Amino acid sequence: MTYQGNLLSKTLIIGIILLFVVMSIIPSIAVDIVKIENVIGKNSGNDVDWWPMFRHDPQHSGYSTSKAPDTNNVLWSYKIGERVSSPAVVDGRVYIGSWDDWVYCLDAITGDWIWFYPTGDSVDSSPAVADGKVYIGSDDYNMYCLDAITGDYIWSYTIDGYVDNSPVIADGKIYFGSNDYDSEFGIVYCLDANTGENIWKRKTRYWDWVTSSCAVADDKVYFGTSPPNAQPEAKVYCFDADTGDYIWSYKTEDWGTSSPAVADGKVYFGTYQPLYHDDGDVYCLDAITGDVIWGYSNIGQGASSSPAVADGKVYIGSLDKNVYCLEANTGKHIWRYTTEYKVYSSPAVADGKVYISPYLDWMYCLDANTGKHIWSYNIGHGTYSSPAVADGKVYIGSHDGNVYAFGELDPDAPYAPEIIGPARGMPDVLYNFTFKAESPVGNDLFYWIEWADGSNSGWVGPYGSGVEITESHVWDEKGKCRIQAKAKDINGLVSSWSFFKFRISRNRAIVNSLFQLFFDRFPLLEVFLREMNLLR
Repeated sequence: MTYQGNLLSKTLIIGIILLFVVMSIIPSIAVDIVKIENVIGKNSGNDVDWWPMFRHDPQHSGYSTSKAPDTNNVLWSYKIGERVSSPAVVDGRVYIGSWDDWVYCLDAITGDWIWFYPTGDSVDSSPAVADGKVYIGSDDYNMYCLDAITGDYIWSYTIDGYVDNSPVIADGKIYFGSNDYDSEFGIVYCLDANTGENIWKRKTRYWDWVTSSCAVADDKVYFGTSPPNAQPEAKVYCFDADTGDYIWSYKTEDWGTSSPAVADGKVYFGTYQPLYHDDGDVYCLDAITGDVIWGYSNIGQGASSSPAVADGKVYIGSLDKNVYCLEANTGKHIWRYTTEYKVYSSPAVADGKVYISPYLDWMYCLDANTGKHIWSYNIGHGTYSSPAVADGKVYIGSHDGNVYAFGELDPDAPYAPEIIGPARGMPDVLYNFTFKAESPVGNDLFYWIEWADGSNSGWVGPYGSGVEITESHVWDEKGKCRIQAKAKDINGLVSSWSFFKFRISRNRAIVNSLFQLFFDRFPLLEVFLREMNLLR
């Protein structure tokens, strides 16, 4: 084909395309309509067993008597900002800390924000909730006590180091460990939970730092330590809970960041070698004497994860990417499940299921007896956060800054909204999206819309069941985003989220944008033109 012929062909085809674009796109700029199908929920559990602190209880069992979901249905997610701690769930509220220097309280049913409190630095510590108060540590060297309902400040206790261990509440006292900078020893604190006054403060008996959270059982405090000079040596301690007096310690060959769990007169914990990650063990000690009952040394790279103990079994995650189940009395191997990544998170056990999340991407639900995979969900980023199970739901935080709630829907809850709108657009242009949800019992509905740029609509409504509504939004930056929406009826029952992919393209000339919209609708034509060398 001659140059003139080739140019004539291109001109003719482009002219035809332009005519088609004008006729088909201009009447409605929203050419790429996407419909999200309804998601119909199942029955939800009604048994309530709240998860008031890290590992559920003072003994750190990691076990809840609550019902637990058999589905990876996301009831809600709430964007906080940065990576978040393990949550506590009490009286229909989720409490959680974040690296964005805030403590948050969310509605456990809807995910709505209730209050937040600013600390002076990041929050790794998981909250503990008791008697209408929330206790949580911060890297600003403070342990805080806040009102659980309002988030108001009640008291704080200042130490000489980070408070990144999670507090435990038992018998009106709060226990936590720290690595004070003016001391070569780790320190454990016991405070009055109501006033914040110091009851006792004890150093460890060796040059080591407190690297686990404390567990409390039978008037004793148990915690793990690790040496600050990276030597492969650590200890597990037992102190008197009332006086802080030393009772016993057990020396291990590896570090002890795994928080102990106490059950049936035994103490369970994991260890790992920090320099090479090539060895580690799970231990079972006598809770009274500190004597070894058994050790399991086939755990590969070791365990930073804290164990859960339930129904005669011990569950723990490992740095060799496995979740292990061992017999609690003998340490005999029962099963293991291999994940995609190292497991720092600690397991939660409920309703015959084990919930755990490896460092990257996934949340898993496994059969507690067999280790068989039940469901998984890609939470998109890594996490050190451990799951909490309460009121038939599972809650976990992610390094993407989101808190996720998994569970089954009430049969009278609204169906997830349908979302209709353009698939792409440009910055600084107002775009309309329509939303429609239905209530199985005909109730009026409110809508909550997340625009994926940090903003949301708040609850808008009420509108009649099945009534289509329109909401508009402007984005100021290019890139991919995921709009999400949920519906809530007048009785407070909330639907699952619906998701809608939307792309903000570069701010190009209008003709190029229209061409791209046209090819989005007719991708085969674009392929044909490129094959004919008519597009480059």
